[in-house]
Amino acid sequence: MKMHIARRISEAIGSWLHMEFCCYRAGLFSESSLKAAVGQVLSSFPIQVKGERVHADFPHELLNPSAQPGRKRELDFALVLTGKGIPKRNAQIAVEAKWAGSSHCTPSNIFQDFLRLSEIKRGDPNTVCIFVLAGSHRQILKLLTGMPFTTSGKTNAGIGSSGNEKKLKLNRSNMDHQNFFSETIKSLSSAGFTVPESFVCQSHGLHPLQTPGGTVDFQAIAWEVKSVSAANLNNTAW
Repeated sequence: MKMHIARRISEAIGSWLHMEFCCYRAGLFSESSLKAAVGQVLSSFPIQVKGERVHADFPHELLNPSAQPGRKRELDFALVLTGKGIPKRNAQIAVEAKWAGSSHCTPSNIFQDFLRLSEIKRGDPNTVCIFVLAGSHRQILKLLTGMPFTTSGKTNAGIGSSGNEKKLKLNRSNMDHQNFFSETIKSLSSAGFTVPESFVCQSHGLHPLQTPGGTVDFQAIAWEVKSVSAANLNNTAW
């Protein structure tokens, strides 16, 4: 059976982390080393268009809806055909990655990555959009039990990590949404993004699975943004 792209990435990264740990190289782990490993895994995927390659820090057109001075917004990785005169979009796979425990791996930044991937998915529906989270078991567990993955209350209104498809519908009356999502929504809206009302994700991971004795120190998990609503959020209400 063909392995799902997100699962293949999470299992490959999780396996790489465990091998590096067993080789006493865990002290070298960082967001930059994670991204190097993600790039290696992506480079192993068969291409669909002649000339496609994996590119890091790819200035995807859909992440730059309006012309602004300075450096363009970039996607961590894209498996894409690029060159002179070719639009910087229509990637086969788009990936954002975060290292749990880094200063960049905050709930708002994670949520922003999901919104960025949603923007790409809505504009280029054939692109497989993946978010990867990797790091220590303790740090990942802490993240998965909080926003943006889990909200307070009887019903989880977050992104989720159960392995089932989960729809996140942005709701200003939900205090967790307002407290953790509001600034990101305002920031992207002011930059020219049309924020969707909702998007559907599915997680694949954690890998390696934690043992009864708690012997797994590092893990990885990945989500695919599977669909995005056509309706936009009323950004002014936030």
